[in-house]
Amino acid sequence: MAHVADWSPHSTRRSFLHLAVALIALFSSVSALGVGFAGAVFTDTEAVGANVFTAGTLDLSTAPATALLTAPALAPGDLVTAPLTVQNAGSLQLRYAMSAVSPGALGDELVLRIIAVPGAGDCDAATDFTGAIYDGVLDGGAFGNPAQGAHAGDRTLAGAASEVLCFQVELPLAAPTIVQGETTTAVFTFDAEQTNNN
Repeated sequence: MAHVADWSPHSTRRSFLHLAVALIALFSSVSALGVGFAGAVFTDTEAVGANVFTAGTLDLSTAPATALLTAPALAPGDLVTAPLTVQNAGSLQLRYAMSAVSPGALGDELVLRIIAVPGAGDCDAATDFTGAIYDGVLDGGAFGNPAQGAHAGDRTLAGAASEVLCFQVELPLAAPTIVQGETTTAVFTFDAEQTNNN
């Protein structure tokens, strides 16, 4: 007996449903293949490492650090002279200023002179102070300016450099009698700052 196809409406709907499911599965497979192809590209990454940064330093020091000049019994006309080495042990160039405080009547009478010299051996009583960095009253004596920025009289030192300053203090012949037996203690203060971008 020959097979007769079932063309009933129920059978046709079932066939369309099977066809729709097959088409959806086919499109899903094609889409998945497309996404796979889009992501299949060669890539590479290179990192640039070992970028090391170190902040520079300022390190101002003096030698000697104390008792640069002493005189236990000054008479009018006497003077004392001594070298002071100013050193920048840091890595950045710096500028520095100096100020002196020596209170009392004697500090107002003593004369301070400072000059830069090639070396410590060039600083003695015979040193020529012509063109001195400072030549005036000890109390309040100064060169440069400790305020931020470059100022007249500031001195500069490169990193790891030093210079010798010759200091001289004199009690002038014209000193008044009232300073007999007076004592004053002088303090020399050095202030430094970076020169780069300042």
